[in-house]
Amino acid sequence: MNYWIFKANPEHYDIDGRLLDPAPEIIWAVTRYHDRILPRDTVFIWRAGTPRGICAVMTIDACPYQPQEKDLHPGKFDLPAGRTAPAPEHWAKAHFIKRFPVIDTTIIKKIPGLELFSFFSAFQQAVNFLITRPEGMILLEFIEQYLQNGPAAKREPAPKLRKPAVGRVTSPSRSKPVEPAKKSTPVALLKCKTCGRYVVSTDTDRHVREAHPGQSVEWQKTK
Repeated sequence: MNYWIFKANPEHYDIDGRLLDPAPEIIWAVTRYHDRILPRDTVFIWRAGTPRGICAVMTIDACPYQPQEKDLHPGKFDLPAGRTAPAPEHWAKAHFIKRFPVIDTTIIKKIPGLELFSFFSAFQQAVNFLITRPEGMILLEFIEQYLQNGPAAKREPAPKLRKPAVGRVTSPSRSKPVEPAKKSTPVALLKCKTCGRYVVSTDTDRHVREAHPGQSVEWQKTK
């Protein structure tokens, strides 16, 4: 399985509007690597402009193909004539698995293991970028943790503890035991032994419901 970054330029495509559309399926332009992009590959969507950074994750569903005449009509998220990019030679079918507010470039540069992130030294006029497997796995794990614990996560204020009055004995029957803090479960990339698809460990239940309802599925942890 390969990991990719597909760039979305707001001057050519309304990426912000598309991310608000609940439909998971999408067709994406492929200007290079059309012979290396394969089903089950993981793609990070990079929003150009301001703000700039990663805003979604998707999975490739089929090998890139050459569009037919019926595919060349403008979609509802294409911008008006004169601002659209030239039609690509190949398109790839995919579906979103995560969408979130843009994780800014400054944050990505500080992720341990991505100090020499290959994407930042790539030819930036392109649309499709191949990144290394370690880089892809680091990004996936970071996004999981960031969505759970980052600025976008909702946090409830800690409850205030009442101090017992001096000389007053608190009844054991009314006191509540303090539960130990739950440790966060590490995120891993797992392979479904039934269909061979790679799935983040936090999405296994959803994968079984959608792809193998009523079946018992075994998982293999990737290195």
